[in-house]
Amino acid sequence: MRQPAALLTALLLLISSVGGVAVATPPAAESSTSLATEPEPSLAEIDNETSVLMLDEDDSNAAFGASSANLSASLAVRETRVRSDLGTRTTEQRFAAMENENERRKAVLRALTELEIRVDDLRSEERAALAAHTDGEITAAQLLVRLAHVHTEAAELRANATMLARTADGIDGFSIDGRVGSVQLELQTMRGPIRERAAAALRGGAHPVRTYVQTTANGVVLSMIDDGVYVREVYDASKRTSGASGRITVGELPDVMERAYPAIMQRGEFNSPTGVQASNIFVGKVRYAGGDLTAYVDRGHDGRVFREIQRIRLDNVHVAQSTNGTRSGLELRVNPTYAGGPLRIELVNAATGDPVQGNISIGRPESNEQPTFLGRTNADGVLWTTAPDDGFVVQAIRGNSFVSIELTPDDPMNVGDPNDSLAPPTDARTVADA
Repeated sequence: MRQPAALLTALLLLISSVGGVAVATPPAAESSTSLATEPEPSLAEIDNETSVLMLDEDDSNAAFGASSANLSASLAVRETRVRSDLGTRTTEQRFAAMENENERRKAVLRALTELEIRVDDLRSEERAALAAHTDGEITAAQLLVRLAHVHTEAAELRANATMLARTADGIDGFSIDGRVGSVQLELQTMRGPIRERAAAALRGGAHPVRTYVQTTANGVVLSMIDDGVYVREVYDASKRTSGASGRITVGELPDVMERAYPAIMQRGEFNSPTGVQASNIFVGKVRYAGGDLTAYVDRGHDGRVFREIQRIRLDNVHVAQSTNGTRSGLELRVNPTYAGGPLRIELVNAATGDPVQGNISIGRPESNEQPTFLGRTNADGVLWTTAPDDGFVVQAIRGNSFVSIELTPDDPMNVGDPNDSLAPPTDARTVADA
């Protein structure tokens, strides 16, 4: 349902950001209670359920992986960074040595064209990596290594673009801001927090994190739980257009965002700090109590979200009613979620309800494969992870006691289908402990 007040706030923030970046202050933190004491959710609480961008499931491959310290991969990423940085510095020095402004202008344009070609090549590298994972030629961990490389090179190419714009600004009557802005926006779509985390893990700067990976020939979903936060990034090239017909304006961006993310737009503050008219991409950002969203919108076809990055604190994650199982004095409670979504697992004493610290594993029903050990529940008896893409079994062990539950992922509110996004499930609720 459309919310006039929220839209008015969004439009005012958008107008204020035309001349620069609008700094949005998040609303006051919302209170929430635990599952054990929370009453049935009201309609308003249900409307707080978030929407997510999903890939088409045809010809997709989903798995879990984690990037860890890898000397050869780390050296390759470092070499990319050093080589690109050296190239940028050398080019800038060459420009500075040119005394003829006309020659410098031509050199800048040549360098910009070469940069645009390199951006296209980098996108092709990413697409090849996604296809290789989809076809089963590489593992999820290997894909994360390749995406870490793409992320790193995209950062270096952005620095190159900034240098070219700076050089052009020093030439009278010459500007390449439009082309540079388009390049930088495109490079942003190849970067993300999970790719950055993978790159840090490769060089030993961060510990490995179990990461959900789903790919198609046209897109990728990455999600993880990291330091009390659920992080999700998605890219779907099938939702992009090659032409510029029917392009939305920056003033229509709030309408697109509200159709795709109605609950988030109601809860938070919207701003659009990035909008290059020459580009076919707009970027909308929303900050709200407990999370933030960055959505990349293709301006064609009345605007479609093709990339998103979401961060949600676990104490603000909305989950379904728990499915419970009891055995050997243990009660296991699991709150179902969508594939790759945040999965809450709780283990308690069946008689008293007191939290229990036990070992948690996850596996496939009727599978001969050894279940994957996830870790131990914390002092509150809780462990968070990301859900698989198909039916799964959660197992808990404490001493000689064992209990398990079989579940299937729920269907999320899909940003790709606005009608779906506008119809939240009726059993969503907030949990308070992480």
